[in-house]
Amino acid sequence: MSDVLVRGKRLVFRVVLLQTGCALIVASVFLVLKGESAALAALAGGLIVALGSALFGWRMFKPGIAGGATLSTAMYAAVALKWLWFGAALYVAFARLNLEPAPLLIGMAAAQLGHWIGLMRLK
Repeated sequence: MSDVLVRGKRLVFRVVLLQTGCALIVASVFLVLKGESAALAALAGGLIVALGSALFGWRMFKPGIAGGATLSTAMYAAVALKWLWFGAALYVAFARLNLEPAPLLIGMAAAQLGHWIGLMRLK
């Protein structure tokens, strides 16, 4: 496996772990302050974002080393898959599971913060 693919997969793994960690932290805070239902909603929101990032990374790096057209197609397919996942997961969370909206969205925002932290290069 080439160094580029290894670094890309490592980056995706790091981002997903940081997003999951942020989701767990926010869910813990909601558990202490608001109770179990808010904590579950916050955790679900964070995990929706983390799984979306994992799906994006899996689809993005699936072609491996390839030409520009292939990589562009992979990127567009990865973004489409991620947004399809977000739409379906939010539908299930709100319409079927009746999770609390505010904690769920706060959990999603916290996981997105984990995404930005994961992309930073700290030396």
